[in-house]
Amino acid sequence: MHSSAVAVAAQLRTTRYLMLVAAIAAALLVSALPGRVARVSGAEPAPLKAVFIVGPTDGLTDSNLVDAEALADEAELWGMDVRRVFFPNATWENVLANIQGANLVVYMGHGYGWPSPYTQQLTEARQNGMGLNSFAGSGKSQYTYYGANVLKANVVLAPNAIVFLNHLCYSAGNGEPGMAVPTWDVARQRVDNMANGWLATGAKTVFAYSSQPFIRNVRALFTSDATMDQIFRLPGTKPKSYFGWIGWDPRYFDSVRTPGARLLMDPEPTVGFYRAVTGDLNMTAAQWAAGTGGAGAPNLSNLNAAAGGGGASVSGGGEAALFTPNGDGVSDSLSFSYTVDKEAFVDFEVRNSSGDTVRSFTAWSRAGTGTATWDGKRNDGAWASDGNYTVRATPRNRGGEQGDTETVDAKVLTTMRAPSVTPYMFYPDGDNLSPTTTLAVNLVAPATFTWKVVDSNDNVVKTRNNNTSVGAGQQTWQWDGRNEAGAFVPQGTYYSVMTAATSAGTYSHKLPVEARAFRLVRPVTGPVVRGVKVKYTMYASELMSTTVVKPKVRVTAPGLAVKVWSTYKQADGGFYANVTVPLTAGTGTVQFRVQGTDRNGVVQYTDYFFPLQ
Repeated sequence: MHSSAVAVAAQLRTTRYLMLVAAIAAALLVSALPGRVARVSGAEPAPLKAVFIVGPTDGLTDSNLVDAEALADEAELWGMDVRRVFFPNATWENVLANIQGANLVVYMGHGYGWPSPYTQQLTEARQNGMGLNSFAGSGKSQYTYYGANVLKANVVLAPNAIVFLNHLCYSAGNGEPGMAVPTWDVARQRVDNMANGWLATGAKTVFAYSSQPFIRNVRALFTSDATMDQIFRLPGTKPKSYFGWIGWDPRYFDSVRTPGARLLMDPEPTVGFYRAVTGDLNMTAAQWAAGTGGAGAPNLSNLNAAAGGGGASVSGGGEAALFTPNGDGVSDSLSFSYTVDKEAFVDFEVRNSSGDTVRSFTAWSRAGTGTATWDGKRNDGAWASDGNYTVRATPRNRGGEQGDTETVDAKVLTTMRAPSVTPYMFYPDGDNLSPTTTLAVNLVAPATFTWKVVDSNDNVVKTRNNNTSVGAGQQTWQWDGRNEAGAFVPQGTYYSVMTAATSAGTYSHKLPVEARAFRLVRPVTGPVVRGVKVKYTMYASELMSTTVVKPKVRVTAPGLAVKVWSTYKQADGGFYANVTVPLTAGTGTVQFRVQGTDRNGVVQYTDYFFPLQ
């Protein structure tokens, strides 16, 4: 290019850059205004979200932190909403709190890929994901791997998101330092496997560079409409040739793990496989920035709310969604579900009965079903007070266009705190081994109180309080498993139902309690399938005999003789048996009898019946 043309092009780039920086500064000034918890109206575009994750990487940790900080600064310069999840606080919980809906994810840390010399089997509970701090503050050599399957199950990125993997062993094809350069086939498998989990989270393209920083790529995303293929081919800079496009023997491959995706690998003749990109290589920078929502306001429908958290159910809100946010871990939060027709931010406003906004927060969802949670707190961090609330949900796209608002009613009642059943399982049979269970609840204010035990059909078994005026404080009931007639109840599941009425309203907590000798746990629900081995776990209510410690399982299937299965001790105090009902069994119902001898030398048993398939 002629020198004058070069000067003109440089001046144009500089002018464009300065204009963009000015726009970003204005946007950042608006976002810094006090009290801005969540914007519910206006046309301010939402910034693209970038998450930078640096896990513990032994001696490379410090240099990774420097590289990630430089790249995060660059992303902020271009107006991105940047989240830093850095060592020593790069825990899985911290990642999940920041990564959802991200447009750009940068991970620097250990890579545990496959094929590798450490395992002959691909195990994606740990492989092809991230190595993170085992807990907040853990050291540079202490990490836990969260593999591709964990990413797929827990992470949802923005449509067309980009993932950049930097300094990861195996991600670009090579193994670890000191290992021989692999064959093309092994390198291809490593690249394909490492990208697979990220592509399943919603990412469209995954870049993997062993050494090259990503700063020039980020600039290209904001200063051009190049494709991912073209951005991958940006020329290198010092100090190494592999800090950019090499072009010695580049090759394309169709992805095996992610059908429809393409791989481009760009090896270097001496060091091997240091650069790779996988995904939609034709996606442009503009498509990355726009996501897949397109123009036009999003539509939101099917807004619902339900209490979440803790082992007790809650009821009594009438038409409103009832929950009890008081910090006891029981129905402390309100979970929302909704449907949006395209990717959308959803701005939530919680208003009290006077119409005042007490809480604002924003969720992000891809097209389809979305979720959000109100933690029961106000904007000032205090718990919401008892009363009626209206929750408003308004969808908007990244350009600020808003769809219609949907509302749902909610009710907060908090008189009862920390309902409990201890122990959860007991066996009332007249001996002294496990004769009672203690039911408890704390009343934070005086109330009209009703307390009953009911069976699985809600029939009243025993009543302790019936519309009794009770003061604030701890309420306990030691139930001996007897009904109103004084007889022991049959083995089964019962419920402690506590109902409190105050001027704010009436509601109930309901907790299960097991009255049985043995509890049998299956890993699946539904019929027992013939010919399939299943692990059954058993727990005893009473202390077992010191001579006959392990219970047995007697299985009676239609058309077959009874078969007795031995059990094995577990670390949690339970027992297990791997049981297979033979293919020759008839149709109907199969009986499992868990039988053992208690510390008093008495044989106890509990029967379970399941349909047979």
